[in-house]
Amino acid sequence: MLILILAQGSILFTDDLKVTTLLHDSSISVAMDIPADLSAFDAVVISTPPTMYSVEKIQQLKSYVESGGGIMLLAEENNLDGTTLVLNQIAQEFSIMFYSDRVYDDQNYYEHSSWISLTSFPSHPVFQGITSLVYASGCSFEVVEPAGTGDTQVRGAIAVEGIITASSHAYSEKYDGLLVHERGSFPACIGFFTVGEGRMMVCGDLGLFHDQLDLADNTLFALNLFDWLAGNTENIAERLHYKSLASDNISSAQSLLQSALSHGLNEMNPIIIQQANFLIDEADRLFTSYHYEDSSRKAEEALHLIQQGESEAQAAVDAAIASAQTCISQIERGAREYLPSQLEAATYYFNEITDQETYKEKIEKAREVITLCEEIRVGLQGAAEREIEQATAAIGPYRGIFGRRDHHSARVYLEYAQESAEKGEYGEAIVFAQQSQIYSEKVEQEQKKDYVLLAGI
Repeated sequence: MLILILAQGSILFTDDLKVTTLLHDSSISVAMDIPADLSAFDAVVISTPPTMYSVEKIQQLKSYVESGGGIMLLAEENNLDGTTLVLNQIAQEFSIMFYSDRVYDDQNYYEHSSWISLTSFPSHPVFQGITSLVYASGCSFEVVEPAGTGDTQVRGAIAVEGIITASSHAYSEKYDGLLVHERGSFPACIGFFTVGEGRMMVCGDLGLFHDQLDLADNTLFALNLFDWLAGNTENIAERLHYKSLASDNISSAQSLLQSALSHGLNEMNPIIIQQANFLIDEADRLFTSYHYEDSSRKAEEALHLIQQGESEAQAAVDAAIASAQTCISQIERGAREYLPSQLEAATYYFNEITDQETYKEKIEKAREVITLCEEIRVGLQGAAEREIEQATAAIGPYRGIFGRRDHHSARVYLEYAQESAEKGEYGEAIVFAQQSQIYSEKVEQEQKKDYVLLAGI
């Protein structure tokens, strides 16, 4: 099979590998052979080819990689349908040889011993965020005739960047049981190389990119790998950034949603709860399909929506509390003298508002305060009307010399009482009316001096 990754994000392949469905930014095309010109492509992926390539095609591939392209060679176990022999025709040009075997590990495996777990990785960009891979019924390979020293082995223009081996418990054998690698020989499974100015990856398990793509960290590894192969390693760090951000945002949105539900936001605004649930579910779906940036964005939308809903609900609570507080302040002065028990009840209910758990309960408690205040207000209104009526009756026409100032004060306080009553401030109206009556009584006492004066005359 042949897969070509176009520089503009287009992929050309000859089989329906599952990994192609995850290359979201690429368009996909199919080709049964290597095109005459590979310069338009970032990478070429060749897996289990059924027929031999010409010498010219192989040299074309080699020149392409040495000039800066990327190549991936994928084999399968036990020379499946003779494809390993065909692939080795290409691999040997890069000092690689795939074995016609299958790797086993009866200590570190997934489901059965031929599906081995790989957990030890070299320092390489593609392993960012990777903790384990499942290598399912794959073959081993070998770097032949290596030269050089140190961590990077060199043969001509080929340098080893890193090789993933199976564990010390692993071994490999042919389909007939003939042992190829003994335990403790650490069979090589996946390798990364630089070839001139280009990059090469070899792997003995095609299934890692197809049927077993969903196991362990295989998918994230594949996405990282294609970025590295195409020379876009900066995308790997960006992907991990959005993966972490999306995970945090989803967790935060879920926590905030639960908090909002406990505060009763669903009673205040059920539509926001429905929309937030939808956005979180969508963020989860995008996350599991590796659209991390889109997932993060959906989770952020959910966060903002819930925050908006809670802000609006809290504003409604604050408005209800403010109304209750205003109502108490308007009746407090008069109620303290005339209806003290009702005022005490209203104050008690007001102090209970903040103890309620949900927005709706707080608003309902504030409304209870307002209802009680209104009842007190009605009682005070009647009292204010009676006091104003009495104050009005107490102010008679002024005659004589004495009491002029008190008479004026009585009239002024009566006006204050009437104005307060018109505003609904009945407590103040009662106080002013009573003050007016006090001055009227003083006037009456003062006017007695006029009678004495007249009698003396």
